[in-house]
Amino acid sequence: MTGKGTQGAVAYDGTAALKMTDVEVPVKKKKHFPHRKRLKGRKEAAPAEKPSLAARSAQWTVPGAILAILAVAMVVVLTLASYAQLVMVNDQVVDLRSDLRQLQDEETQLKAQYELAYDLKEIEQQLINSGQMMKAQSWQTYTLELAEPDAVEYYQASDFLQQVTTFAKDLVTAVKEYF
Repeated sequence: MTGKGTQGAVAYDGTAALKMTDVEVPVKKKKHFPHRKRLKGRKEAAPAEKPSLAARSAQWTVPGAILAILAVAMVVVLTLASYAQLVMVNDQVVDLRSDLRQLQDEETQLKAQYELAYDLKEIEQQLINSGQMMKAQSWQTYTLELAEPDAVEYYQASDFLQQVTTFAKDLVTAVKEYF
């Protein structure tokens, strides 16, 4: 085939395509790093083929297998030790709860005995009969001091002059404390 306007030129018809005889695998081109110098006379070793990820994960080495077994054994031992401690603590809690119930029962019994030992109505009746105590009148004011422990203070009857002196001392003390 010849083209118009061309002298002696032959047009390409696609019949001269390269025919491959074997299956060719494309080869990766090596990157050129100009800053690296190759040593003369030394051949580069062909890179070893790396096994795939699946192949690497299926391979076990002896030290790796031993480490895995030791790790599993340690976890099992620690779990058993923790379980043993839990059982011991649980037993102690059960014992302490039993002791608490016994102590609460004993407390109830002791409170009842204490109330029976000091019958306040009987003590009041004895003091009223002896004249050491009189019944409270409606005009009297009661003050209870709860900050201090329980105590009984017995006051002797005093004359008018002694009461006035005590009142004056208490008044002076109160004024000093206020200012």
